[in-house]
Amino acid sequence: MPEPEPEPEPKPAPEPDPGSGPGTVKHVLESSRRPGRFVVTLVDGRTYLVSIGALTETGATRSGVELDTGAVARLSRESLVTDLTDRALNALARGRRTRRELEIRLRRLQPDATLIAEALDRLTSIGVLNDEDVAHAEAAARLRRGEAPAKVRQVLRRKGVEGRVVQDAVNAAISEDGFDELAACRALAEKRARALGAKEPEVVRRRLAAFLQRRGFGGSVVGQVLREVLGRQTE
Repeated sequence: MPEPEPEPEPKPAPEPDPGSGPGTVKHVLESSRRPGRFVVTLVDGRTYLVSIGALTETGATRSGVELDTGAVARLSRESLVTDLTDRALNALARGRRTRRELEIRLRRLQPDATLIAEALDRLTSIGVLNDEDVAHAEAAARLRRGEAPAKVRQVLRRKGVEGRVVQDAVNAAISEDGFDELAACRALAEKRARALGAKEPEVVRRRLAAFLQRRGFGGSVVGQVLREVLGRQTE
C-alpha cells in the first residue's frame, strides 16, 4: 500500500500589523518641505504627515499623548489622503488637469479609490479642482491654436469631462472669441500649403487634406478650403 502523505506543517500565525495598534506621541513638528503640514512621530517610530485639523481631531497635539487604536488609524488614513492631496496640488501647479486626469495619475501611487476620491473632493470643495474651468480654458486655448470645435470636444471627452460641460465650454469659447471655423481652416491651410512648397498638386492636396482633418475639420469645410487655396495657387 502507498505510504500516506505527511501532514502539512502548521503555518505560523501572522504577525500583527504594527500600524494598527495604539501609540504614544514622541514629537509633533511642522514639515520643513510642506508648509501647513505636520509630522507626527510615535515612540515606536511610526510617522504620519497630516494637516493641523487632523492633530486636533485625534488629539496628537504634543509629546507624550497616548493615542488609542482609533486615533492612530485616523492619523494613518489622514496621512495617506494628505499625501495624495499634495501630489494632486503639485500636478495642478504645473498645468490644467481634470479630475479624471488626476485620478489616473494618483492610481499609479495608491490603489484605494476611496482615498483618491476623498483627496480630490477636498480640492473640489475649496475650488482648486473644477472641470468646468479646465474645459473652458482648454477649449479657448485650442480654438485659438486652430483646432476645430469637433477636435476640441474629442480632446475634452478624453480628459474625462462630462458631455454637457464639454458642449457648454466649446460653445462659450466660440462665442467669446468670435470663432469662424471656415476662416480658421483657411488660415491653417494657407500656412501649411506654403510649408509644403512646390510639390506635385495631388501630393499637396492629399497632405493638406490629411492635415486639416487631423485638426478636426469636417469634409465639407476641408473641401471648400482646398478649392479656394489650391485654386489660387494654380491661377
